[in-house]
Amino acid sequence: MKRIAKKGLSGVVGALPLGALQRLAPRKVVQLFYHVVSDRPLAHTRNLYPYRPFEQFEQDLAYVCEHYTPISYEQLVDPVGIQTPKTALHISFDDGFRECFTFARPLLKKYAIPCTFFLATDFIDNGAMYYRNKVSLCIERVAPGNEQETWVLLNQAFSLDLENREDFLRWVKSLTDEAAVDRVCSLLGVDYASYLKEVSPYLTREQIRVMTGEGFTMGAHSRKHHKLVRLSPQERADEIVESCRAVAAITGEASVPFSFPNSGDGVERRFLEDLRKAHPEIGLIFDTKGLRPGSSTVLNRVWVEAQRWNPQGKTGLPLILTQAYREALLS
Repeated sequence: MKRIAKKGLSGVVGALPLGALQRLAPRKVVQLFYHVVSDRPLAHTRNLYPYRPFEQFEQDLAYVCEHYTPISYEQLVDPVGIQTPKTALHISFDDGFRECFTFARPLLKKYAIPCTFFLATDFIDNGAMYYRNKVSLCIERVAPGNEQETWVLLNQAFSLDLENREDFLRWVKSLTDEAAVDRVCSLLGVDYASYLKEVSPYLTREQIRVMTGEGFTMGAHSRKHHKLVRLSPQERADEIVESCRAVAAITGEASVPFSFPNSGDGVERRFLEDLRKAHPEIGLIFDTKGLRPGSSTVLNRVWVEAQRWNPQGKTGLPLILTQAYREALLS
């Protein structure tokens, strides 16, 4: 009976337009987040998730200005004081890619929209690379035509049984051990150190200071971008505290916000509350749970590029929000 009732509810919710969904699940603040706004696909992200085209990001911002009241991080810190004629909305970016400066920033300034940028601090100034960006480069390296040689090479090195590209993609995207990813890079001839120097995929300290001076908020996104649930409690604490301290040192802020790398699944909220009490440099914490209700400490956001809502990278923002509201109502 419960399954039948849920299926019936899903059918009803699935037929409702955005306006009706917003009335059914009112949110004082809606939060959107992105990773990459660009005029072209990027090799280090192309195989991970869609990017947001420059023109479409501008359409997003125009829609936000028409239907919402954009607010800053400082206003989020004191949500009781938010009084707007329209639903408040906050935009943020994760991972700290260079395109935050070159593409997203000019449009945000054009529309006078506040934004928070979360930085994985080990990658600032392009001194290191996120292991999943390395994975994307490895996938780029395996071009159609000579794949069988690649399967033989990897099968021997890792005791695998890869037979086709689907096997390879499934396996390489599942890797979480950085040493294993580095070994794949070496076997495939992926020189990510040269890529860091030539492409400079991440923000620099100079760019971060410019953005801070322009009124944007800079936050922390851990040091190495490892999913925190896979780490020990002490390692989790270090990733959060040290990255917040690193960002605070660059921006001169006493406290900076933090966003979970990947998600906050498995990280106890009591642990986070205690950590914030012990370390005042940690501001509000941001997760990736769409429009589901958060808490006074952890705020949820809609991932605009998420493939389940935006499979080709070009879905319009109203439809993405519609799908996010539906998911929140059915969760």
